[in-house]
Amino acid sequence: MKRKFVQIAALCLSAALLLTAAGGSASAAPASAGERIIRVGLHYGTGAIEGLNFLNEKGSGYRFGYYDASNRFVELGSTGQTAISVAETMNVYYGSYEGYTSYHTAAVSSIAVGEYHLELPGTYGSFAEAQGAASAYPGGFVACIGGMYYARIGNYTTRDGAVSAQSALAAQGIYAELRGTSGFGVNVVATGTNTILFQYDDLGSGTGLGIEPISVNGEKCATWSKDCLYNGGFRFERIGGGKLTVVNILGLEDYVKGVVANEMSDSWPIEALKAQAVAARSYALSLGSKHSAHHFDICFDTDCQAYYGREKAGANSDGAVDQTAGQVCLYNGKAAQTFYYSSNGGASESVSIAWESNQSLYPYLVGVVDPYEASLNLNNSWTRTVSSSELISKVLMEYAVNGPIVSAAISSYSPTGNPKTVTFTDSAGRSYSVSTYKMVRRLGLRSYRYGFEGSGSSQPAPTVPLEDISINGTAGVSGLSGLYAMDGNGNLLPVPGDVYVITDSGTSQLSQSGGSDQGQGSGQWAASATAVNGAITFAGRGWGHNIGMSQFGAKAMAEQGHTYQQILQFYYTGITVGYM
Repeated sequence: MKRKFVQIAALCLSAALLLTAAGGSASAAPASAGERIIRVGLHYGTGAIEGLNFLNEKGSGYRFGYYDASNRFVELGSTGQTAISVAETMNVYYGSYEGYTSYHTAAVSSIAVGEYHLELPGTYGSFAEAQGAASAYPGGFVACIGGMYYARIGNYTTRDGAVSAQSALAAQGIYAELRGTSGFGVNVVATGTNTILFQYDDLGSGTGLGIEPISVNGEKCATWSKDCLYNGGFRFERIGGGKLTVVNILGLEDYVKGVVANEMSDSWPIEALKAQAVAARSYALSLGSKHSAHHFDICFDTDCQAYYGREKAGANSDGAVDQTAGQVCLYNGKAAQTFYYSSNGGASESVSIAWESNQSLYPYLVGVVDPYEASLNLNNSWTRTVSSSELISKVLMEYAVNGPIVSAAISSYSPTGNPKTVTFTDSAGRSYSVSTYKMVRRLGLRSYRYGFEGSGSSQPAPTVPLEDISINGTAGVSGLSGLYAMDGNGNLLPVPGDVYVITDSGTSQLSQSGGSDQGQGSGQWAASATAVNGAITFAGRGWGHNIGMSQFGAKAMAEQGHTYQQILQFYYTGITVGYM
């Protein structure tokens, strides 16, 4: 089968293949002694690939081997070449460098790595012995198949080509078997050539091929791959005989440095960066077996948390990780699953409302009214216009709607003032209520802080005037500035701008001078709307799922002098910051 993969660069490489004499020796994983190791999926599932290229930024080549069950690297051999490519052991075609992202078909590719090889008789007791035999022939290389060492020669894209080469060797009195590989084989080639440096086939046992950069003077190495700079090593596995699953294996702290650098700007206040570091570390350690089917711990993108190596890392972001090394958010002694997002528009939301999850499983993911983001004057407003037909097909599919949707209204709010349910009415007068979870998920709304734009009622939520409130025996206070409230842990915290009280009729918002410019009752968004030209427009603020920490809120809190512990304890109810 013809395959293709992206090439990082067409380099002229002349370094010779360097091999260890060991038959397989374990070395420490790419992390400090005793440090936790984490396995980050870079390419997997539908994103698995045919091949990938690597460039050792500082070192002198790569080691080849595999990772054992304890994530310790077992070295089999090495190369002095600093630019290598790893590909499936199938017919793989690739061409010259074209910006890191261009795939090539066989018709336009200049280089082909063939799937047929010739194998010298017998097996060898060590890598070095196999290399000694293979090096006597042009194109000779070592193959480790099912833990046994073989000496192989050349690569051919067709069986006929391999048979022709086999006959030529036989004419010289050299007998070689025609070989292919199983659906689990992996080749390492010198980038820009079809020269195989090493071939590895675990025959489906699941070890995969491991590679690690070689350090010259003991410095920490970093590898370029597809515009990203990674610490640590890599594992290549063809799960189920498919394309390559690529996993970055590195120390937890190096991983967190990559996350912080990609989730926040290095220029942000150090306390915000420290809060991000602890949240990222906690989240990584809380996932358990989420990605066990693909044999790694956490993925690289926002399905987990953004990790594209450490190219964006700076002194501040690295310092934030170093200064909080090992610290996590703890709840009942376990790492909390610390979700975070860009901004909430004025209030976060409880996981039971935003995702309809079991709140008892995430007692720390409780919505809070957030007064901090407003100080940043963020440009995070949004609108989403939805036609009646789209509402019926995407939101109301469970109902037998009798006609076009003519109006919508927020029919209940959460304790933090975000919509909890939305009720739509059709032209026949029938009403249909939908949870905010379904609204946001099915319509792709940018946050959970929203209302409506256009005609309709701007009926505010119930409010209680400050003059009707008694605080410490004083009735009719003039404002909330300088007032503090005690949380469940006994900590005194400044009273936020949006305050809710329990009255005889339920939860009500305090009415105060100036009011809040976000959320219900502000007049910014209507609580209901009638359809205009057959469509309803939603309007809101924020970007993200509103569960847990607002990154811009953390920035604002840090600018106002709050510590990273205070930031984390504000957004994650009842957690402590410590070690596990």
